[in-house]
Order: sequence, then C-alpha cells, then structure tokens
Amino acid sequence: MKKHFDPRYRLFFLLIISLNIVLPLTLIGKDGEDPYIQTRNNILNFGQIYQAITERYVEDVDPDKFIRAGINGMLDKLDPYTVYLEQEGKEELQLMTRGKYYGVGMRIQLRNGWATVAEQPFANSPASRAGIREGDQIIEIDGKNTKDDPLDETAQRLRGAKKGSEVRIKIQRVGEEKPLDFTLIRDEIVISDIEYVGFVEPGIGLIKLSRFNRGAGDQVREAVETLMDQGLDGLIFDLRGNPGGLLDAAVEVAENFVSKGQMIVYTEGRNGQNRTDYRSAADPILGSTPLVILVDGYSASAAEIVAGAIQDLDRGVIIGSETFGKGLVQTVVPLDRRGETQIKITTAKYFMPSGRLIQRPEVFDRGAGSVFKASGDTNEAAKEPIGEETKINENENGKKYTTKNDRPVNGGGGITPDVAVENFNLNRYEIELIRQSMFFNFSLNYVAEHHALDKDFVVTQETLDEFNKFVESKDFDYKPAGSEEVEKLAEIAKQNDCYEDIKPHLDAILARFEQAKQMERENSADHIKLFLKREIAGKLFGRDAYIETMFDSDLPLKRSVEVLKNPKEYNEILHVQLAEADKGPSGK
Repeated sequence: MKKHFDPRYRLFFLLIISLNIVLPLTLIGKDGEDPYIQTRNNILNFGQIYQAITERYVEDVDPDKFIRAGINGMLDKLDPYTVYLEQEGKEELQLMTRGKYYGVGMRIQLRNGWATVAEQPFANSPASRAGIREGDQIIEIDGKNTKDDPLDETAQRLRGAKKGSEVRIKIQRVGEEKPLDFTLIRDEIVISDIEYVGFVEPGIGLIKLSRFNRGAGDQVREAVETLMDQGLDGLIFDLRGNPGGLLDAAVEVAENFVSKGQMIVYTEGRNGQNRTDYRSAADPILGSTPLVILVDGYSASAAEIVAGAIQDLDRGVIIGSETFGKGLVQTVVPLDRRGETQIKITTAKYFMPSGRLIQRPEVFDRGAGSVFKASGDTNEAAKEPIGEETKINENENGKKYTTKNDRPVNGGGGITPDVAVENFNLNRYEIELIRQSMFFNFSLNYVAEHHALDKDFVVTQETLDEFNKFVESKDFDYKPAGSEEVEKLAEIAKQNDCYEDIKPHLDAILARFEQAKQMERENSADHIKLFLKREIAGKLFGRDAYIETMFDSDLPLKRSVEVLKNPKEYNEILHVQLAEADKGPSGK
C-alpha cells in the first residue's frame, strides 16, 4: 500500500535536503570536525529520532508538542532570554502596536512546558498589582492545568473577552514550595512608556518610565519639556520595576541627559567581535539640571543601560537598590519566509562607558551538561578604555572600573546605586492580601458607594473595619512562614505511628503561629490604610493619583528629594570639585 507524505516531517526533510545540497558545496576541503558538517549531522540525527519516536513509541505522541519540547530543551541550556517565539508573539506585538487591550497585563513565553511570565508585568496592571513576577510559571487557569498547552491558547484564556471579568490562576514560583493562588480582574491595558509626569514638590519633577518601547526617547523629551515649562530645578527619573526593552530606545532616552558625542553603551558579539558603539547623537534637553535615577532589583536591560551610562559619566546620582543584572542583547531571527515562526537569540553583550559588563555570570549554565565550549568567555578581562573621559584600572583580581570623575563602580552583575535605600518591607499577611486582590476587589465596591470623595480623603478606622469584614467574608486565609514545615512533621509522625505522642507539642506550635498571624494583622493597620487609599484614589481620580498617594511613604523617593535639594551632597556624591560646582553636576 502506498504511504502518503506526512506533513509533520516536512520541516526536517527540507532541512536535510538543504543541508545536503548547500553544505557540501561550501565545505569542500574541510575536515570532519568542521562545525557546519557537525550541524548537518546533528540535524539529520535529530530528525531521525523525531521520526522514530512519533512512529514507534508505545504511546501516541503529539508531534507538535514533541518538537516544541525538543526546541525548548535546546534553548533552556543557553540562557533565559533565547526563546522560540510562537504565533502568540506576533499577536502580542500587534496588541502593543495598537496601544491597548483587555487582559491582566503580562507577557508570557513557553519554558519547560509551562507558560511563564516573561518579564515584569505592565505597570499598574492587574498582574502587577497582585504581585506577579518575572519567571512565575502559570500552572493552572480557572482550575485547568496548562502543562504543554499552546501559548496562544493560554494567552487567550488569560486575556478573556471583557473588562471586569475574573480569572483565577495558580503560580509556581522559584523559592516557594507550594503553588500560589491569585485572583485577577481583567482591565484595559494601556501600553504607554511614560507612567507618570509631575512634581513631587515645587521644583522637583518626577518622570516614571515603565519600559523602553520605540518612541520612548521622544516621550521622555516631551515630558522633560513639560516640567521645564513649569519650573524644573531637579529631576527624579524613576526606572524602578522597568524591565527594559529596545536598545535603541535606551540610547535615545539617555540622549536627553548626556552631552552629544558621549559614549552611552557598546555591544560585542562572540569573543569580542562585531563591536558597535552607541554615542549620543543629539544635544541633551536636560544637560546640567541635577538628576537622580531611581532603580531597584527589577530594573533591567535597557533601564540598566541608562542608569549605568548616567553613573559612569557622572551625569546624575543613582539611588535605590541593586539592579537586576541583564547585560545581553537579543535579536529576533525569522525561521521562515513569512515570519510565522521566529527565534529570539542572545547575540551580544553590552558594556557601560567604563567598559564594565553588568550581566550576572550565573545566567549561563556552565555546570554539568553545559553546551558551551570549555574555553568560556575570552574578553571580559581585557577591556580597553573608551575615549579620553573614561579610566579603567587593573589589579591581580581582574578589572576595576571608575567613572569619569574617578569614582569606583562595579561590574559583573547589576548597577550598584550611589545611595542605597530600601523601601519598607511587607509582612506575609500584607503580601497575601495583595496576591489575592483583596485591596483591588474591596475598592471596587467602596468606590461605587463613595464616588463623591475629595482627593484629600482619609482612610478612617471605620473604613479599615469595613475592609476587615470584607476580607473575612471572602474566607481569606494564609499560612505564615514556617507553618508548612510543622504540617509536614505531623504527616511524617502519622506515617510512623507517633503522631499522638507529639500532637500536644505540634498543637502548641500551631497555636503560636495563629498568634503570629494575629500580630501581623494588628501591625499591618498603617500599611493597609495606605494600600486602600492608593486603590481608592486610583479608581476615583486616575493613574496619577494612584502613584501620588505613595509619595509620602516612598523612602527612596524621599531620599532623592533630599539629595536634589542639597547641592553640596549632590556634588560630593559625584566627586564634583567645589571649584566646578557652579558649572553643573556633570562639570560641564
């Protein structure tokens, strides 16, 4: 009986045919170790394994899921940013181009068979407010397991059909033993780089940039112009929580602050090849006005380029906490002529003007089973100074880097702020209230009943009591840190027939945990009032009010204001000589 051609093997047959035709013509005279011949042989082997499994395995194998698993398995051995882009990637790009859609506000990608949050959720989105993080695995949506589901299907289930609808998701997070439950309310997601433009207090402006999409540089320039027209004396540029974006956008944003012709960043490919320098090509709109850059552990990629350039050039003061540490550049490569399948590949590393690399080295899996050649990195220890403005000193332990004004700065993982300031910490009770959308859900009902509130409204004890009743009505509960270990001990005791012997002790420990929960609730009153005010203000008066509500409690922001209002401290941090202080913070 004649067999029909199975389209599942079309990709491999095309690859094999192409390799057999092209490679022999281009590799005449090469020995058997040539990488192109190795590639051809490996693809042939891969195709044969794929065909053998799909035809002969004892259970039916889904060909699409099987090949996807193979692709993801290869890419997982490289770095977290080299990924296979399915159709959802194109649709998502179109959504971002249109500027808005209804959903929960997070980008996902498929890794290890699970839909995974690709980066920090969009600012002020339902996912962001609930505390969803980059790297979270979405293992259930509305009670349905998502293992090996197509990415576009998972995205559509998250996106839903209308604003205000509810979606329940279960998250597996690194460092958490058990999955986390979230309840998200779909909302309109407006794609905008600028999240806030305004004044913290007279003369001290604030621009919060949420990401670096195309046009971010022009948006920042317009925002600065708006503030300058209103009497700007010092600017706080907030990059906290900014996951980055386009490299070109980072350069264009930095051009608003640094002198024309100065190095902002440069990139290098494998083994230091294909170097590209990115210098400011425009005169800055804010060339000497005092500048503070706010960063935190979620400031990454393009955000780190801007912060690192400002720091290395001593153009402003960096305040906050150490940044994420992503110093890699990705390129999207189409895999077919129509561009329906693409792969995003890490193709270069980027370096600050001082020559330092801020990529955390652990991102590359060089342990057992590593796919990298043993020679490893070759050029990180041999960087050359960039221009007469930059100085680099060596010692026996590797490289030391200094800024334009000879201030020491670190390489090898994130931007270390000039002034370290951590914001207030949340206890487990507060984290769980946010995670389960209690503040968001309560404020919906509250605003409907109190829509005539003034902007200076106060969250009273009566409002707090009303919120506590609301939380109780939702059967809200959580497990304090450490209680799960006690429950495990109880299970082990039951399995070994000694539970009754230790039960009194376990009960006493669990009772202490209940006391701890009660103390957390009592100690959370001030924070809960703050979060309620933020949610209520945001729903009544818009996004600006949502952000401005936190000004008085934002410790890094308050420290930024202090530095900008104290020229002596500002110049001392940047090592600006007193004789040059009248020339502006950059010494120009």
